Amino acid sequence: MCIDTFYIGNLKGVGKMWQLTACDAASSYAIAKVVPANNATEAALFLRDVVAVELKEAGWKLWRVLTDGGSEFKGAFDEMCRELNLRHTRTKPRHAWTNGFVERLQGTILHEHWRIEFRRRYFRRRYQLQESLRSFLRFYNFERPHQGYRTKGRTPAEIFWGAVGKQHHEEV
Repeated sequence: MCIDTFYIGNLKGVGKMWQLTACDAASSYAIAKVVPANNATEAALFLRDVVAVELKEAGWKLWRVLTDGGSEFKGAFDEMCRELNLRHTRTKPRHAWTNGFVERLQGTILHEHWRIEFRRRYFRRRYQLQESLRSFLRFYNFERPHQGYRTKGRTPAEIFWGAVGKQHHEEV
């Protein structure tokens, strides 16, 4: 699982917002959350409460995470990796392409979602941002076919949820 952070912006009435993003390297399946702070505690909670839970529901074992060397992936994040018995690998400094799956995903979310949504809507609360992101991820994972060498025209959900059936997760 590749994980990274993305600065959404300082939104009037909402404050500074970041996006924590995880991308499954085998299926391109995307998981993301809007958070008010870019720190190790938020990243650790995202890993435990969102990423690990979704992988478990899909029948997969999370055994390794790949991040950059940012401060949000040290301290509490490292402790959570130990707690979850995960191998934490970091990319080399100034080698963003090493974590390319999640970097490209964040670019896709920026171009296909946030830039469009910020022209259409005025967000007043963080939960509105999260709901908007959740809606886009539902489209990205379950409806939008991907043409990459791993997905070959399938949706990420077909691969990620294949073992337990994607209808289970779409209803949740």
